[in-house]
Amino acid sequence: MACLLQIIISTFIFSFLFAIVLSDNLFKKPLFNTKTPYFWVRNISDVIQENEFSTAILNGETCQLEGLNILLRHGSRFPTLKWIKRMTALHSKLTAHAAILSKYPFMNKWTNPFPENQQGLLSTLGVEEMKILGKRFGTRFKVLLDGKLNQVKFATSFRDRTKSSFKNFYNGLNEASPSSGPTPEAKVDNTKTRFYERCLKYVKEVDDNDEILKEANLFEAGSKISNIVQKVQTKLGASNILINFDDVFVIHQICAFELGLNGQSDWCQFFNIDDLRVISYWDDLEEYYKTGYGYPINWQQTCPYTSYVFERFEDAVTNSEKPNSIPPIDIIFGHQDTILPIFTAIGLFKDSGSFTAANYDANINRKFSSSEITPFSANIAFSLYRCGANKKHAFKIFVNEEPVNIPVCGGTVCAYSDVKSYYKELAQCDFNKICDTSFAVRFRGYTILSIVLVLITVMI
Repeated sequence: MACLLQIIISTFIFSFLFAIVLSDNLFKKPLFNTKTPYFWVRNISDVIQENEFSTAILNGETCQLEGLNILLRHGSRFPTLKWIKRMTALHSKLTAHAAILSKYPFMNKWTNPFPENQQGLLSTLGVEEMKILGKRFGTRFKVLLDGKLNQVKFATSFRDRTKSSFKNFYNGLNEASPSSGPTPEAKVDNTKTRFYERCLKYVKEVDDNDEILKEANLFEAGSKISNIVQKVQTKLGASNILINFDDVFVIHQICAFELGLNGQSDWCQFFNIDDLRVISYWDDLEEYYKTGYGYPINWQQTCPYTSYVFERFEDAVTNSEKPNSIPPIDIIFGHQDTILPIFTAIGLFKDSGSFTAANYDANINRKFSSSEITPFSANIAFSLYRCGANKKHAFKIFVNEEPVNIPVCGGTVCAYSDVKSYYKELAQCDFNKICDTSFAVRFRGYTILSIVLVLITVMI
């Protein structure tokens, strides 16, 4: 009898642990919005063909790569300090209840795996993402990069995670397309990588505007989110504790970061796939109005970046006949708030229907899904091709290493002249005029103008 009981207990424990591992593997998909690791979106085992992105066919003619601009979001990172503290606080809140500890003994042993002194920094996973991506891009665009990395203009933001991303991407790039000499320096260029902090109109109309949260708040107040909260409350099994969606989302973030960075998380057991899809929609509702199609200024503010791309390509077109001309190659490392507004500016991932709290079912297969399009290490590459003796040029865009249809022509290859005309507003724009930057520049959540006003008030 005792032996039978031991077998039953062992079977139960094994089944429980197997269920956790199985759920972890099922969750390694594009489900965690901007906290999704890159290779949950793309296949790390893809066969990468040498120079596969180095030619384009336009009107039956083969065109050769002549210019390249790549923008990458930094690789997978550690949580920021705000979230590390929230994770620790929630753990303390839950472990104050014996009933929860009895049901979930892992909480008694759990300590926050994310040190505060590493907050926001590139993680080991991010290092790997960047090295692999560097090698993949170096292979696919080899004809333009091989032996010419000293001609590439590299840039980052002031954040350490973008600088580390550059260094590791370069290592992979140099492995695929070797160049002699020391590792080049990357210029810190916040104008192109953090334009959203310098655009006062964006700060006023979007960043400091609670109205952007309207649809997300409506969805949060609805039945789909409240059902998840109630389910987690029931799973916890403590009658004397009340949790809300803020608590549930902290659990969600622990699950996302632990699963991404460590490959396993006991916290994920509080959710199923449908729960993650609902939470993902809630998160996208905010992102849509903050960086997507919700407000025109979201895409208009990308002017420093988009105008630079066209400026560099125009130089290439003008100088393509000159001997020994240097092709324009730029590789820039920014943030999610850099790359998603640029997708919007180009007109990518735009759904035909409305994006509201009431449209969850209609948008279940939406194009505007941050889990799919802006995971960690998300990237967009603009490529220019010269089409033989007729002196025409072709243009392609790759998002996360996949060619995308360009609204200009509806295909993956468009005539550059058509692209330049179609995106005239992006190519010939005045950032200061668009953003009203005469008296203010955003810096880490404040404007210089507001800081000056506070100082004047104190002095008076």
